[in-house]
Amino acid sequence: MQIIKNTEGTVFDGCDFVVKTSENRKIRLLQITDMQVIDSTQRRTPDRLRADEIKAWLPENFDALFGNHVRALVAETHPDLIFITGDITYGSFDDSGSTFRKICELMDSFSIPWAPVFGNHDNESKMGVKWQCELFEKCKYCLFKRGSVSGNGNYTVGVAVNDKLVRVLHMLDSNGCKNSSDPEVVKEKGIYPDQLELVRSNTGRIEAAQGCPVPAFAAFHIPTASFIEAEIKKGYSKDGSTSYTIGVDTEAKDRDFGCKDEDITKYAIESDDSFTSLLRECHVNGVFAGHLHKTNTCIEYGGIRWVFGLKTGQYDYHNIGQTGGTLITLEDGDFEVCHVPSLVVHGRYPRLANMFKELFAE
Repeated sequence: MQIIKNTEGTVFDGCDFVVKTSENRKIRLLQITDMQVIDSTQRRTPDRLRADEIKAWLPENFDALFGNHVRALVAETHPDLIFITGDITYGSFDDSGSTFRKICELMDSFSIPWAPVFGNHDNESKMGVKWQCELFEKCKYCLFKRGSVSGNGNYTVGVAVNDKLVRVLHMLDSNGCKNSSDPEVVKEKGIYPDQLELVRSNTGRIEAAQGCPVPAFAAFHIPTASFIEAEIKKGYSKDGSTSYTIGVDTEAKDRDFGCKDEDITKYAIESDDSFTSLLRECHVNGVFAGHLHKTNTCIEYGGIRWVFGLKTGQYDYHNIGQTGGTLITLEDGDFEVCHVPSLVVHGRYPRLANMFKELFAE
């Protein structure tokens, strides 16, 4: 895939970046989310981790606990573009920035375009959000623009076959970082009006440059209340608090699937009909989020698929066997979504997996 970074005034006007192929084929996007890599030697308080956790999350175990999982996902899915929906690290375990830098080096090593947004924990690092943004921008294959609207990281990526855009991806910062003294971090979770106006503006420019509407995705970290509305309207939950597995505890409808094991109402960003109306106006038919470690449902409602990505990292809590990535396949104007469990086996927490037995105290 060719990466185009200067699109203003071209047929790709309205996109901040474009990944382009000359082949008319299926295109694969890989969502990874909630990697939450930590370095136990950088914990701020002595009692933050147990003794076995401290031993497990030493920096020399980076590949065993995280890097090899991502390498396996990339090898299995062969993505044309990787996008990350936040919580790349726990910034409170990375005040030196060494883990953040190591993850950037890992992602760039694939020579595949990758587009990140921040979660609510990334910006806790004492390195500051400016340093993090600059590191993203220096990476050869990273597609990232800090932007001038609320948050840090609001931009649009186009996916093109020759000069035709087949999909655009609006990457948005859902904010919500509360454990930071950095004044450049918007601390209240939310997707703000100026961010939505940016999506509307970019959509208009894209449509004018292409001469037709282009289907779109939106991706951010913290889910909006629209995710709750989708599960209630589809009959999977009465109030957003129910736990279930689609197809097991409740009949699957349309192409819905996934497991829900958390009360979304405790975490979601408030949103109303105006939010989903804007998405439809901007031709968005897929929304991808993270943040909830034990929820990975994909529910179609109102012409939009509301997707919780499969948690990628094994810190912090998660359900056994439900970590990995989410593969989106584009073909003939439509798309398919499926979760891809990690091929590198681990348990609910590393101390429960046989492969990590020698890392832990008795």
